[in-house]
Amino acid sequence: MDLSVALFIFSACWADYTTEPRTFFVLALFGALMNALIPYMIGKLLIEQHHARLATIKRIIILLVICCVISAYEYKMGQNPFSLAFRHFFPDETFAWKTQIRWGFGRVSGPFGQSELAGIILIFGLVLALWAGYYHLWPQHFRYFRRWPLSKSTTFIALIAITLFMTQARGPWLGALVAVPIAFIGRSKRVLRTAVITILCLAIGGAAVYIGLNHYTSGPTTSEEQETAQYRQQLLTNYIPVAKAGGAWGWGQDFPRVGGQGSIDNQYLFVALTQGWVGLLAFCLIAAESMIHMFYSALVAQEKSDRYFAWSMLGIMLGLLVTIFTVFLGLQTFQLFFLLAGWSQALPTRPKAPTELAFETIYT
Repeated sequence: MDLSVALFIFSACWADYTTEPRTFFVLALFGALMNALIPYMIGKLLIEQHHARLATIKRIIILLVICCVISAYEYKMGQNPFSLAFRHFFPDETFAWKTQIRWGFGRVSGPFGQSELAGIILIFGLVLALWAGYYHLWPQHFRYFRRWPLSKSTTFIALIAITLFMTQARGPWLGALVAVPIAFIGRSKRVLRTAVITILCLAIGGAAVYIGLNHYTSGPTTSEEQETAQYRQQLLTNYIPVAKAGGAWGWGQDFPRVGGQGSIDNQYLFVALTQGWVGLLAFCLIAAESMIHMFYSALVAQEKSDRYFAWSMLGIMLGLLVTIFTVFLGLQTFQLFFLLAGWSQALPTRPKAPTELAFETIYT
């Protein structure tokens, strides 16, 4: 895993190093070290070893719930409250991400830049909130709102799920439909049977979605949603030859644009263009190695909480990998991917040794 991460970081900046000017190289190297290596090291070295899993998960959920409450403004008013707040401090700064309107409401993006990216973060928070609620990590009621009818954990889960719906992002919705059932395998008393049924249902559902999307994108354009789906389908047709022409290390950030399609809404295609097949291979190796560790940890876990957590991590990773077929892995989601990769390496992969009792003669 360490070698795969190092190879990915190297491939992220090598193509820019070979081009002039080398400004992109410096930015790409710094970005890869800060956004990939540091989260990877945090996940691998600072959470499980220091028994900080519960504290980390609770902190993530609380902060995400606060973001969800604030972001509800964006759904109704069509303006990002985080951008509005920072404009008072940086009045001359232009914000690249604008709130998109769909079905008459704003697509919630919160502090995550874009609704699909927000959806990925919310999948992460939703699965963790379900895990925390299952093991009653929260008090039953809020300290200052004891008359509130819902429990604390149910309220947190509901807020995150509702905000995920308000992103109006179908890619993360599909990712959530993968992540949550996979995570729930860890709750079952008959793990093998539940896993087989879940995988079969997801395979059948995935095939149906694939056939439906092909039919949906092949017809004449009648809506903005269909136009967006066709755009992503045309990306593969237009840019796969470009990615092949980029060779082993890709084109770097200044890759050729084709057909007026400047936005590459597919992480795998984006990596192939900017980092070549070497970068794509490293990315896939990181994802595969992570899932292998998560799955093996789930198999050998003796405590149900550890088993459920390993399945939850696996569900989050699979949900993320499904979602990035429809969006690039940007901003906080890039850091999240490498945090999960590092965290997977720290999960226990050996059964706990039984405690041996021994008597000792003590002379007084």
